[in-house]
Amino acid sequence: MRTLSEIIVKRDYSQKRPSSTFYKDSPFWQKLLCICFVGLLTFAGLGEWKTLNNMLGGLPKIFTVGVIAMTVGYGFIYPDIEKLKKIIWSALACMSLIVALLLWSMVIWMMNLNNISTMVNACSKLVFQSISILTAVCGVYLFGSRTVDLFTIAMCMANAGIMVLEIPNFGLGPSIQSLITCLVTFGEAEGYARNLEIHDITFVFGQLVLYYVAFAPRETRKEKRQRIFFILVCTFFFFVGMKRIAIPAVVLFILVAYIVRLFKKKKLIFVLWGIAWVGFFFLYLYGVRTGVVSQVLDVIGIDMMGRDYLWSLANDYYEFSVDYFGKGFEYVDSIVGIWYSTGLINHPYPFHNDILKVFVEMGFPGFIFWSGIQYIFLPIFWTKYADDDTTLLYLCNLSYMTMTYLTDNTSFSFWSTMALRLIPLAYSVERKKPPKPQVWKPRDKKEMHEHIRILMQESQEENEVK
Repeated sequence: MRTLSEIIVKRDYSQKRPSSTFYKDSPFWQKLLCICFVGLLTFAGLGEWKTLNNMLGGLPKIFTVGVIAMTVGYGFIYPDIEKLKKIIWSALACMSLIVALLLWSMVIWMMNLNNISTMVNACSKLVFQSISILTAVCGVYLFGSRTVDLFTIAMCMANAGIMVLEIPNFGLGPSIQSLITCLVTFGEAEGYARNLEIHDITFVFGQLVLYYVAFAPRETRKEKRQRIFFILVCTFFFFVGMKRIAIPAVVLFILVAYIVRLFKKKKLIFVLWGIAWVGFFFLYLYGVRTGVVSQVLDVIGIDMMGRDYLWSLANDYYEFSVDYFGKGFEYVDSIVGIWYSTGLINHPYPFHNDILKVFVEMGFPGFIFWSGIQYIFLPIFWTKYADDDTTLLYLCNLSYMTMTYLTDNTSFSFWSTMALRLIPLAYSVERKKPPKPQVWKPRDKKEMHEHIRILMQESQEENEVK
């Protein structure tokens, strides 16, 4: 039987209790926001299904605008200035590349106003790139470090949905057989498996595998189980997409991540790492222009699949020189269309070389912006904004993606761009450095003496009172 003191419970009515459902960051809001975030990204990701992509192009990606609108709406209802202050600088850093490319392209277009279609295509691409980056920033604003897991769930659901939607075209039995053959033979994809080569999302799974293997938290039992689950699922979808250049690149930079952690002076390594990539790019461009790269790959036995022919066609459109200023963003896509219409190529294939593409379009100054911001400025930013481990994560993911830039078109892919910003930004939430405590410093000796006089006077007054 309860005593009187147990029955009578004192309650402080001076403090207002929040509504059980609609207060800020309530479980209801968090679940609803999570469902909307994952759902919107899943629907947008389903647009990568080749059947749907052929009909609608990049239109399904517009679903991601819903994430931005949802974040803006939630921010107006429950404003959080402190959270906004924390993320605003990282958002500006992530957007710096897009701003630089736009400004330099505008300089090029002002010098040559002939190609209006290129300007329209460039602005369209930059808008989609901005949406991709802002979606990543908004996700981290809403969910913090959990954003990577939610993003992974959305990508897995989108890829699984595409696999299911593709089965009726081939039948269940042949689809399973095709998938097994592709996995066992390491890339001999035919039929069903061939249609599962989802270009952009597959490269995203490479970034996620790298993150979960080398960087994901594993301190608690729940974190360990969750990490192993995501490693298995992401690895499965990564192999299903079967981008052969990506698999060794992921393994390489997982090893690099563990090796770099052994060093104490990581900041110097990060700077040298970025400079090495920029220097390598110019050697690579020279090798592509002179045909050395094609010869080396041919000796190794790598099938270029006509890429070297496309690269040689571009030689007439640019100069490998410091005073080459470029043709403007998205110019290469327009000349590929010209090659197709004049019969030089039998299909308007993508350029399959983002390093050369950026140099042709942006020239030497623009290429310095593109490479300098990504490989030198942003690593320094992540080091100062968060810590060395965040910078290491960013550089490993960027370096993995860079391996695909050499012979593919992933530098401005929608989902790869989103993942490249979202993963380090979400990872930095728990590792962001607290602000340095402000210490008063006198401007001159006079101010210091005045401050000492006031302190002594206050101390004397206290002694008199006692």
